[in-house]
Amino acid sequence: MKNTLIIIAHPNYKDSLANKTIVEALEEEVENCTIRNLSELYPDFNIDVKKEQDALLTADHVIFQFPFYWYSVPPILKQWIDVVLTYGFAYGDGGDKLKGKSFIVSTTTGTPVEAYKSNGMNRHTMEEFLYPVKQTATLCLMDYKNPVYSHAMIAWKDEDRITVINKAKDQANRLLLLVS
Repeated sequence: MKNTLIIIAHPNYKDSLANKTIVEALEEEVENCTIRNLSELYPDFNIDVKKEQDALLTADHVIFQFPFYWYSVPPILKQWIDVVLTYGFAYGDGGDKLKGKSFIVSTTTGTPVEAYKSNGMNRHTMEEFLYPVKQTATLCLMDYKNPVYSHAMIAWKDEDRITVINKAKDQANRLLLLVS
């Protein structure tokens, strides 16, 4: 059986609707699923490199789950990338420990899909904003899968909650296809 590692990087996961729904759906459906909630584990950003590398070693699939945060990953995930994906482990001489593992970005945005077009408010597509993460996976010899994301994932009003939950469940289903 394949092992799936979900790295959650959400600055306020306990109050999340979309990201929490996605993770809970995956946790229910994926056998051999390990979840590492970085903000809960490392509120001081003092990441235990050995524990995180050990978790990566046992994974066949690695999913980064996060809200898209100022056109990038949240700060805790950037810190994790900087200290966990080290020379000799993830890249460079002897750094082939992640080779061939599938890597999936799963993210949510608060803005509508129209904002992520070359002529939209953000002037770039999601794929363009995610190039640094894709390159990180490539450097680590991982099998980068197309990112899975959903737009307009904020429930401003109570009546929006059902729409966000349904879109989050759909995103979880798209992820399930990649780890099955």
